[in-house]
Amino acid sequence: MYAGMSAALLVLAIVFNTAMTRSMAMHMLVHIPLILFAGICASAAWCSSRWAKPGFWKRRVRNWKKYNEQGLPGLLLCSLVAAYWMIPKSLDDVLLLQGMALGKYAGLFISGMVLFNSLRRANSVVKLFFLGNFSWMMAIVGLLYQEETSRLCNAYLLSDQEVAGQGLVILAVVVPIAWLLTERNRLCRLMSK
Repeated sequence: MYAGMSAALLVLAIVFNTAMTRSMAMHMLVHIPLILFAGICASAAWCSSRWAKPGFWKRRVRNWKKYNEQGLPGLLLCSLVAAYWMIPKSLDDVLLLQGMALGKYAGLFISGMVLFNSLRRANSVVKLFFLGNFSWMMAIVGLLYQEETSRLCNAYLLSDQEVAGQGLVILAVVVPIAWLLTERNRLCRLMSK
């Protein structure tokens, strides 16, 4: 199920690449998360498949677990990737250079896989820290996009930059609320200790 969802999301991102990267808001708020979620679904499929069990892969996974024991390196990597794709120059480059477009797909897909694995390993405090960091980063970038009077991306209009900024601020509020709603039982247990 997850493998099919991953493939569908990735195919959707590839087929509608031109349409989704035509506007800055669609590029940042739909296209980039679509590739990231494809990676998350691929990692979920991998964890639930029989291919995750054989000896060769078991040793590789054990080595990865050793370095990503509490999920910190993986979450840090995902934060850095997210920060990179909020930089306007990276959005311009991906539209002009095929190598950057390929790097975007590979980097975001792998980041999604790492994110799924790291979130499973991290405790609630670590998750909350990284979620808070990511949310304020999105909010600040969104406010900068809205308040800047000149175009930050050469490929996109100023009005589209403002819409992308508004979307980032909305996401900066919605994502933590959604996470708190899904984790409320675990957080209540943590607070009662």
